[in-house]
Amino acid sequence: MKKQFNRMKQLANQTVGRARKCLCIERRLDTVRSVCHNSHKRLVTCFQGQHGTEADKRHVSASLSACT
Repeated sequence: MKKQFNRMKQLANQTVGRARKCLCIERRLDTVRSVCHNSHKRLVTCFQGQHGTEADKRHVSASLSACT
């Protein structure tokens, strides 16, 4: 009976340890996921070519000033 109790105690400790490890891993994954999300958003804005739109604005304003 004592051996069975000790065995059950060991199994319970192992499952608690696994649960703690899973929580720690989930926290790490959340931080990695948020970093990836933010990086993706920034890369998308870079690849959209914001510089091209600024050049277009300058071109339009230059043509307007030439007409007047």
